[in-house]
Amino acid sequence: MTITDNRQISVLQALLSADSKPKRDIPMKRLGVDFQIQALDGKTIHKIQEQCTHYTGKGAKREKVLDEEQFGALVIQRACLIPDWSARELIDKYGSPTEAILGVLLAGEIAKLSSEILEISGFDSDEDE
Repeated sequence: MTITDNRQISVLQALLSADSKPKRDIPMKRLGVDFQIQALDGKTIHKIQEQCTHYTGKGAKREKVLDEEQFGALVIQRACLIPDWSARELIDKYGSPTEAILGVLLAGEIAKLSSEILEISGFDSDEDE
């Protein structure tokens, strides 16, 4: 067996045993609880980006603008296992999962949670890589 064969085998073993949707507990200090998040696939993140993007201006000045607050809330809604943002109690109080997230969480908490979700989904914030 060559080094290349060994490498091929170890890479295949890593791929086959990889958790396709890694999970992580995120402590929410202000609330005194841990949320559980899971990774999102690229297709889901792309759909959320499209949903939160609108255009401003006309002609050559036309620009794509991402509504970052909406993007963060939707990423959280899709990736949170605990809490379930579509729980009846939250919907009764806030109207929708997105409104619940925006109503319960502070801006910094939304930013922290969405960046943790993107990180475990393979989007590292380190530009060096």
